[in-house]
Amino acid sequence: MTKNRLTIEDINNNIPNVPEVELHIEEWDKNILIQGISKQTQIELGRLLDDEKTDAFDYQRELLKHCVVDPALDDESIDLLYQKDSKVIDKIFLSINDLNGVGGSASAEEFQE
Repeated sequence: MTKNRLTIEDINNNIPNVPEVELHIEEWDKNILIQGISKQTQIELGRLLDDEKTDAFDYQRELLKHCVVDPALDDESIDLLYQKDSKVIDKIFLSINDLNGVGGSASAEEFQE
């Protein structure tokens, strides 16, 4: 008896892609749209951490480029964003990590107080 097996057609068309979430940044009273990452993107980002020419900050920049959908961020806008309150930027990273199922000692909900 075959139970609803995954097919190549499902992979191509029917199953959902990465999740998207509207994130409210309370300190700025603004929202951004963030999305999860695909396995392919996870592998590409992971290779940054293994490269001797890059570091965790390069990884974070690329993560923002991939995960912040609206507004779309580039290097220049990330440089401007990094001039803002680090606590707020860290909340964005925590929310991205939560969306991608990356564990840690803190969660985005802790910052919703």
